[in-house]
Amino acid sequence: MILIDTHCHLDFPDFDQERDAVIERAKDSGVAYIINIGSSVEGSKSSVGLAKKNPIIYATVGVHPHYAKDCKGKVPGELKVLAGEKKVVAIGEVGLDYYRNLSPKDLQKRLFIDFIRLAKENNLPLVIHTREAHADTLKILKDEFANEPIKGVMHCFSADEEYLKECLEMGLHISFTCNITFKNAKRLRALASKVPIERLLLETDAPFLAPQNFRGKRNEPSYLTYLVEELSRIYALSAEDIARITTHNAKRLFGLPLEEESRIVYPIRESLYINITNRCTNKCNFCVRNSTDFVKGHNLKLDKEPSADEIMRAVKDPSKYREIVFCGYGEPTLRLDVVKEVAGKLKKKGLSVRMVTNGEGNLIHKRSIAGELKGLIDKVSVSLNVDTREQFDKVCKSEFGPGGFDKVKEFIKECKDAGIKVEVTFLDLPGVDLKRCKRIAEEELKVDFRLRRYNVVG
Repeated sequence: MILIDTHCHLDFPDFDQERDAVIERAKDSGVAYIINIGSSVEGSKSSVGLAKKNPIIYATVGVHPHYAKDCKGKVPGELKVLAGEKKVVAIGEVGLDYYRNLSPKDLQKRLFIDFIRLAKENNLPLVIHTREAHADTLKILKDEFANEPIKGVMHCFSADEEYLKECLEMGLHISFTCNITFKNAKRLRALASKVPIERLLLETDAPFLAPQNFRGKRNEPSYLTYLVEELSRIYALSAEDIARITTHNAKRLFGLPLEEESRIVYPIRESLYINITNRCTNKCNFCVRNSTDFVKGHNLKLDKEPSADEIMRAVKDPSKYREIVFCGYGEPTLRLDVVKEVAGKLKKKGLSVRMVTNGEGNLIHKRSIAGELKGLIDKVSVSLNVDTREQFDKVCKSEFGPGGFDKVKEFIKECKDAGIKVEVTFLDLPGVDLKRCKRIAEEELKVDFRLRRYNVVG
């Protein structure tokens, strides 16, 4: 696993006696990068100094709202200079804290606004701290960004679900610390489950909030593994999935230099997916291809389409997976011969094979293909998506023009008649009648119904 601790304070005196050993333990635990957070003028200087000395450390510059009075509500000039340093990847931690009110509220607000403007000037994300100040934090963010998405993270999230929803709508990432491992943290774990995995980051906030196993002791970046295990349970994903996805999220937000090679095959949970083409006959409004090349942290942008032999070499030992799925960044039936050849080899190994398709294989090949899949594909997952012909033409935008809705239903029936298990997937898009979708699947087509959530992929 490759992990990134997006928020810790290695410059604090808690680490003075063994800072180098703590960094080595982090590396041994799979931590590729640590973002050391500036929380004062001197702390920001120390963070930048640590980053310059250690390849795996990056820095932020900021002043915690507790110390707003020391800055008289304005960003000190020396931090404006530090913000331009090569290994400074964010402005933070900055924000509002009315829990202790160690600085007057008006100075906290003025300093927060000044730091936001510094972040915008330097095109850097924000690391935001807020406590008992949620309404003012949101107001300032909305005023300063005027409906544009905000690059940043709401760190150590502990508010309610409504506040979480507003943060997500503004484009912010969310991070939780090891306190979600506490026995009494049921509410925090429930909140974490509401965060789209593509917006989740890992942090320790070390030296604070050590995981349950070390509660009351000093936290450190190597303990990220305990956080990953907890998130794995919350999201029903593997620990490797959580690590990969959050690492990609951190790399993208903070611009960290991490190689992410394109994948022919990619694991999610207990399934191995095969990515054989980036071409598709639809241009769906909701498709992930419109916004990213990544699914669950995997880069699916192919440099070239792989041959059957290249796919089998990439598959390696498939026996540890529950199923093998033809599902990548395009429509697999565009390469029907490759699907058949690879599926044949996999079936000889006694494996379960599924194909995720837009159901336009007959249109692509100008013949019925269900019979050719018999004995090779155990199950097809067909994306019908909506409940009417008009919606299908408007949302899916098939290159074959109007009439695709009925042709996809025809393909579903032919697969069922060929003895292939079929499920039809629909999306909870605005205007889609999900009760009618269920009737289409179970009563009209007599196959399994599956609901997919909009913007939840993989």
